[in-house]
Amino acid sequence: MLFDVYCMKDFFEKNKVPVAIIIAAFIIAASIWLSKRPAPVRPQNIIYRQPAPPQPPKAAEPPQLPKTVEPLQHPATRIDYTEAPNHIGEYACVSGKIDHVYTSQKGTTFLNFCPDYKTCPFGAVIFGSNAYKFSNPRQYEGKTVEITGLIRSYQGRPEIILNDPGQIKILPLKLSSIKETPALYRVVQVIDGDTIKVDIAGKIEAVRLVGMDTPEIAGPGNPQDDYFGPEAARYTKRLLENQSVYLIPDPMQSNRDKYNRLLRYVFLEDGTLINAKLIAEGYAYNYIYQPFQFMKHFDYLEKQAKENRLGLWSGKKTKD
Repeated sequence: MLFDVYCMKDFFEKNKVPVAIIIAAFIIAASIWLSKRPAPVRPQNIIYRQPAPPQPPKAAEPPQLPKTVEPLQHPATRIDYTEAPNHIGEYACVSGKIDHVYTSQKGTTFLNFCPDYKTCPFGAVIFGSNAYKFSNPRQYEGKTVEITGLIRSYQGRPEIILNDPGQIKILPLKLSSIKETPALYRVVQVIDGDTIKVDIAGKIEAVRLVGMDTPEIAGPGNPQDDYFGPEAARYTKRLLENQSVYLIPDPMQSNRDKYNRLLRYVFLEDGTLINAKLIAEGYAYNYIYQPFQFMKHFDYLEKQAKENRLGLWSGKKTKD
């Protein structure tokens, strides 16, 4: 580089070039040379921060329940067990008297609110895996209890699965719930599917089974049998003829109908409610024209009979 400068100086002196031009030429040459050098790599701007003070360890949080689990302490409704079919999918406190407790060979325990679980509107279940939590399920037999939980439907039957003893409690007996045992009366004649005659203290009374209606059979004002009328009459006769029964009035119905027949629920000595059984087996309809105490329960039984195509819902006559 220095050799080039001296040569240029000698050239400019011989040719009498002004000094200013020489200096300018030198500066331009130096600039060109410097521009061809690679630029040094400079570190990026670094901001130095003070390290954050150490934080104390967080306390362990309790495990969270799945979102699908609802607290059982605050159920949506309090209902009687006969209303359970109307509350499937809801959390509820269901109250009622347990008829009997049954444990299967697989270890599953069923708390049944009716003599016949198949026609009952509600039940409770304890699976074998939780049996150790319930020391004596039979203590609930004959007791009025309150069961809390999610009402599910299994094969069309509402039920609550008991996973913890806290879901069931025995309700204290109230004096108002103790009633005098009703008298038994003998059935002397079955007129048709929903009407019988009973000997009440030596007086023969016609009794109309409340809350249900069977097809008619031929008689005064009805020249021929209705579909399934004879079958219903024969079934009622088989159930009630010469039997002793309890006759229980409905608080929502009058004592007698326009034909002067007593309006009654008819129970056998074993607790079978004949009104409900006739509907459950498909021999009668739920009577929807006047309100009565077990209307929702009877409606549930009728729907079950329809789904199972029983009796008059089967589309064929029987030979019984």
